[in-house]
Amino acid sequence: MITYVASAGTDKVISSSAAYLERIIVGKDVGSSVIEISNSPSDGDGDVKVYLAGDTLIGEYEIGAEFNKGICADLTNQTNVSFVWSPMSQ
Repeated sequence: MITYVASAGTDKVISSSAAYLERIIVGKDVGSSVIEISNSPSDGDGDVKVYLAGDTLIGEYEIGAEFNKGICADLTNQTNVSFVWSPMSQ
């Protein structure tokens, strides 16, 4: 599955249940950006497992990680992000 997030903001729910995050695709170069990805169904900074920050995040980032509660992201300044993931059976 692919979930596209066009705008910056907090608590962007990618999956509200257990999921495997394969990769993140950042489609736009944005200054002073932060991408925080949490092992949470609804809180983007509740249990951060992935943290990316910088002025040149454009491109693909292989993650390959299980999120046993869900996937939620906080995007500070960053826009145009696609999350490639698959649900995990529980």
